[in-house]
Amino acid sequence: MPKKTRLDDDAAIYQQRDNRTEKVKLRDMPWDKRISHLWEYYKYHAILTIVFVAFVSYTIYSFVKPKVEIKLYTAIINNTIQPQIWDDYQSTLIEHLDLNPKTEKVVINYSFYFNSTPDYEANMRQAFGVYTAASEIDVVIAPLSEFSAYVEYGFFAPLSEQLPTDLYSSLTDRYYISGTEDDPKPTAYGIYIEDTKIYREHSLPTDDDPVLMGILINSLHKENSVEFIRCIFGE
Repeated sequence: MPKKTRLDDDAAIYQQRDNRTEKVKLRDMPWDKRISHLWEYYKYHAILTIVFVAFVSYTIYSFVKPKVEIKLYTAIINNTIQPQIWDDYQSTLIEHLDLNPKTEKVVINYSFYFNSTPDYEANMRQAFGVYTAASEIDVVIAPLSEFSAYVEYGFFAPLSEQLPTDLYSSLTDRYYISGTEDDPKPTAYGIYIEDTKIYREHSLPTDDDPVLMGILINSLHKENSVEFIRCIFGE
């Protein structure tokens, strides 16, 4: 006589219980089902383990990896040279400065375009101001129209106080002479570089707006800045 119950005969409570351990179940499964079974039951544990191991590994790597120190930072305003040329030139400067590429580097940032769209220009001028205030920039390369304004604001160091006698004397006919808001005395603050090899061979026309370079007054790497000037005029 059929059971008097509201459950069907094939309901789960009438099924034979499988009291085998997980180890025995896995042993009796074919390999493809073992993988599916393990993933179904342990996938969240596996994901959490992977995330934890990745986090720990990254943390350890962050502590043990060599710290790369910037030894010279150059900001180029309204760059007129192909970026790849500057990327390659970084290697030249690293060699000239006798730096260790594993722990020391040179940065040439050519993204400061002040002649772009209004929004981009505003962002780049703000970023440039933040970088200079934080003493992160050592050398600035810019067209005269921009360079002269920053000279007037007192951003640049007098070259007579930065360059050694031999280098200062060799560049006398290339100086940009001006005064500042605080010191109107004519002083050399910049150097015209449009006749250097890298600009003669790679620069686009600048619409009669010559390019200059100068050392920021709060540069933290003035010696390397001087060597950059020596390098760019020594080629």
